[in-house]
Amino acid sequence: MGFAGTDISPQDAEVILTSLVKAYAVVPSAIRGYIPGLDRILESIPDEARKYKLGDLIKLLEWADQNQIVI
Repeated sequence: MGFAGTDISPQDAEVILTSLVKAYAVVPSAIRGYIPGLDRILESIPDEARKYKLGDLIKLLEWADQNQIVI
């Protein structure tokens, strides 16, 4: 068993979580209050998305961004 009951190694978990913290850190503090918390974002993921691999979801979202579907 890995980090937090997952198959993720503690080392990879540290890199992933540190990257997430850094991503939020660049958001100006005046705007942070308008961004939903991670718990709210995760709750909004539909069941349809949960059956796919993360890599495929990332590709879909990149495509949607490039085609200005998600702005």
